Amino acid sequence: MQHEPFKLTITRSKRKTLVIYIRDDGVEVRAPLKAPQNWIDEFVELKKPWILKKLKLQQQKNSERLKLEEGETILYCGKPYVLKLSQGKNAIKVEGEQLYIQARQLDEPYLKKQFQQWLLQQAKESFEPRVWQIASMMGLDGRIEAVKFRKTKTKWGHCTTKGVLQFNPLLMMAPKSVQDYLIIHELCHLKYMNHSKRFWQLVATNCPDYQESEQWLKEHGHKVWC
Repeated sequence: MQHEPFKLTITRSKRKTLVIYIRDDGVEVRAPLKAPQNWIDEFVELKKPWILKKLKLQQQKNSERLKLEEGETILYCGKPYVLKLSQGKNAIKVEGEQLYIQARQLDEPYLKKQFQQWLLQQAKESFEPRVWQIASMMGLDGRIEAVKFRKTKTKWGHCTTKGVLQFNPLLMMAPKSVQDYLIIHELCHLKYMNHSKRFWQLVATNCPDYQESEQWLKEHGHKVWC
């Protein structure tokens, strides 16, 4: 294959078609085990304009991702706050238009760990009660086995067949309307473990403007991922 302006990885498996995934470190093509190399080359060449467009969009989004640096803007419940850093005993607070992070170490990995732990605590204190409140309003609280929080690589929320609801604590940075939508979305999975027409009808009944929240996540979700 001719040299491409991006890293290309080919993964072969027991599948029948070719598909392209844009990854953080390049482009992955998933192909059938016996797919001829020239077929893969032609497919990539055909899709190159789309690939380059997606890579450019990804690069832009990466530049907009959350940075825990002095003076950066941090969202909390959808509101922007100016980040203030200082060294000392670990503590985080929101005051006025600032979000203060005091930490023993000011390197980004350590700050990220402290910030994520704080978001988790905020989620347990305010997000979880809201889950039960909305579930009660929808008459679904009896179907919940547990409410848990876990930071995952791609998902905002998840619902198991046993009634365990799981949410990403990074949602504490999203507007409360978006938080409510995602709660309703996962609660609706207690009745429909799919994204069928009936599922979306139930979502719309309980969250008429859910498409606005979907759009917010599409446009701004990457900005709160850390």
